[in-house]
Amino acid sequence: MAMLTNRITHLVVIFLIFGNIDIFSQEYFIYQNYYLNPSIINPAVAGTENYPTADLSVRKQWVGIPDAPNTYLLAVNFRIGRYDFYDPKKFINKGPLKFTDRIGLGVSIFKDINGPLSYTGGILSYSYHVNVNADSKLSFGMSAIFNYYSLNSSILKPDQSNDPYLLNENDNGFSTNFNFGIYFYNEVYFIGFSADQILPGIQNANDQNMEQPSLYLMGGYKFLKNSRNLILEPSLTLKKLANSNFYVDIHTKLYILKSHWIAVSYSTDNRINFRFGLLIYKRLYAGYNYEYTLTDIGSYNYGSHEIHLGINLGLRGIEGIR
Repeated sequence: MAMLTNRITHLVVIFLIFGNIDIFSQEYFIYQNYYLNPSIINPAVAGTENYPTADLSVRKQWVGIPDAPNTYLLAVNFRIGRYDFYDPKKFINKGPLKFTDRIGLGVSIFKDINGPLSYTGGILSYSYHVNVNADSKLSFGMSAIFNYYSLNSSILKPDQSNDPYLLNENDNGFSTNFNFGIYFYNEVYFIGFSADQILPGIQNANDQNMEQPSLYLMGGYKFLKNSRNLILEPSLTLKKLANSNFYVDIHTKLYILKSHWIAVSYSTDNRINFRFGLLIYKRLYAGYNYEYTLTDIGSYNYGSHEIHLGINLGLRGIEGIR
């Protein structure tokens, strides 16, 4: 049993070092949550729901592999002055600036634990929404991401106890970066573009190559059926993560009775996801995501599991479960 555990551990280390995942970047793990929280990768999405929402998610990566990554995320989004929720008297326009129904704000706090590595940080998002016509809006957004990473080298057991690659006094660090996004949306379709971590940064502590921004292009369309009791929403996300190649996420989502949904996704970086969301009580909803990796490492674990619990403080129905 010990030999099997050691073998799995070694395989994971090799995969992390030489595979598609950069262990010194929280991007792969944190930004995977964008399907339910798109404001993470595109700050212009903040406030598009028109009322406050809060979502807590816990993700366990590669169940069955020792010390596999765990990710925790709390995301809150709201729109300042939207009359569907707020009392207009509390947000009456003052001075020359017209804030009513224009400004969206978002706050996300995350914790990612990946073996000896851990990332703790937050994302502050600001968006400004303008009416294009009676049905559509265009929003612009900026966000700042703060991240503190630490390497607990004491739990490592290298062959050379004085390995300079691991023990070079770069065990901890703090970084700040910025994201930018544009988002066009209405009740039927949406399209958005964003650039994340737009300031160049060092890819890892022992590499002087500059990390490039991550780019995302997303779009989706709702097909309305049976008086909106069934709504099919296919969507597509094109992404270039830092210095890696382009990837494509293909999503298909089915809303049922305006209150529940199921979804399936395929990513060209060899992942497939099965998701569902339920409105469980009034404005309280829950979701679950199962992810299977279509590479060799997938045969050594039981997939990745993610649980969501959220609440909206505005309208009920399809808008509330996203």
